[in-house]
Amino acid sequence: MRWFSSYRLHGHSLAPSLPQHSLIISMRWPSRWRLAPGSTVVVEHPKLGQLIKRLHRIDANGRLWLRGEHPDGLSSEQMGPVSRHCVKGRVVFSVAAAPSPHQLHHGA
Repeated sequence: MRWFSSYRLHGHSLAPSLPQHSLIISMRWPSRWRLAPGSTVVVEHPKLGQLIKRLHRIDANGRLWLRGEHPDGLSSEQMGPVSRHCVKGRVVFSVAAAPSPHQLHHGA
């Protein structure tokens, strides 16, 4: 099993800090290792598939509640909690995607 994996972020749920198409490097994160709220994690969600989200909170039963940053993204309540065993990695490095030429605004 590899310790590091790379991903290309699809969607805008972590924008503005990580815009769509950003490069993400994650490190395998065994379930016994500590995770803190605010950590960005790669999760294999039982209903939604692979997600890259921020850890919002850990409830009294040890379940993880995730969230995005963009207001149009899924809420924590819509995703529901996941087990620590669903965490495939913790994001340890990212490179934000450059804006597309359509998004660049030139001064007058």
